[in-house]
Amino acid sequence: MKILLFGGSGQLGFEIQKRALDLNFEVVSPFTSEVNISEETQVLYLCSQTQPDVILNCAAYTAVDKAEEEKDLCFKINRDGARNVALGARQTGAKLIHISTDYVFDGEKGSPLTEDDPVNPLSVYGMSKLDGEREILKHYPDRTIIVRTSSLYGQKGVNFVRTMLDLFHSRDLVRVVNDQVASPTWAGWLAEALLDISRMEVTGVLHAACSGETSWFDFAKRILDWSSNLEPHPGLRLEPISAAELGRPARRPRYSVLDCGKLTDLLGRAPMHWEEGLKAHLREIGMLE
Repeated sequence: MKILLFGGSGQLGFEIQKRALDLNFEVVSPFTSEVNISEETQVLYLCSQTQPDVILNCAAYTAVDKAEEEKDLCFKINRDGARNVALGARQTGAKLIHISTDYVFDGEKGSPLTEDDPVNPLSVYGMSKLDGEREILKHYPDRTIIVRTSSLYGQKGVNFVRTMLDLFHSRDLVRVVNDQVASPTWAGWLAEALLDISRMEVTGVLHAACSGETSWFDFAKRILDWSSNLEPHPGLRLEPISAAELGRPARRPRYSVLDCGKLTDLLGRAPMHWEEGLKAHLREIGMLE
């Protein structure tokens, strides 16, 4: 099976490529310098030349706070790029798997969010990802699955785990938000789930995140406690703070835990718990024996 992978240099794309060969997938993944996802002609040409069985779109603008200032660029990649990939998939008849986010919700429900819950993004990033979902379903609903995930981290790119490890080493005081709850998701687990989904005929929207829930502060505590090979800054203190006190430019959902019951039924297994995902990741990067 041939997969055309957009966003292969990112943390999820990296994990997909690392696992795909062992599962007998052929993966074609262009560099951004070779194909700009926001340029329709380039995307259509690559899809035509590649003739993939599956197109997996992991490419996205993910700088949530910066997006408040770079709105046009954010929408160009997350909305227009998604549309272009949908057009490429429609042109070739390929199955399309598109990665979206829990930030399409406002987080006010207070219990795990299903695929059918009302969307109401609070940030430019969330709005752009929701528009991307809509563009895809408008242009190519027949063989498309939109996979929403949450709080992704992996070996590559900027993410919460890497940021915390750097701060624990370099600062004596690290303040972390304690009033926002999510399900941190290891990209390695999600990559395996996506490769399984790529073999299935399923359409619509699907939630895929590690199970369980935690605040960002408690997540940071686990990272610190379990990173046995970390050399923390002498006198390091970890301090909880509210989102209002931190005052980031983009608003985040207060509670964005995803209900993954549909995924469990589809795969025949429950998602990995976020704690197990974190341990697996820390072992992989040499932070946990």
